[in-house]
Amino acid sequence: MKTLHNTKNCAYRRFLHKKLKHGKISGKFYKFLCRNFPYRINAREVTICVGMVLDGRMTENKAITTLKGATTELKRQQEMYKSNVECRKKIDWKQINIDTKDPSYLLPKNYG
Repeated sequence: MKTLHNTKNCAYRRFLHKKLKHGKISGKFYKFLCRNFPYRINAREVTICVGMVLDGRMTENKAITTLKGATTELKRQQEMYKSNVECRKKIDWKQINIDTKDPSYLLPKNYG
């Protein structure tokens, strides 16, 4: 699933990216989290599993299988992705072309 979130506008993703660069988590685990939880990466199940992996109480493979079992959150993420795609299609379909060369475009809306 694609997402609008990245390391610039999501603090938890930035946190995970730092842990990835310092070698605390693997690229496989980071990629799994970012792809499967694109809209709410700091869901409770995710933060608990990430904390346990960082503390060394759980392996990354076990955390991935645990998170794959969190079907309610995964379904919610997929529904949010589908609705986002639908909304974007509707907006693109209804988008009005604005002529910026039109002199009335340059005037403020509450003018005269």
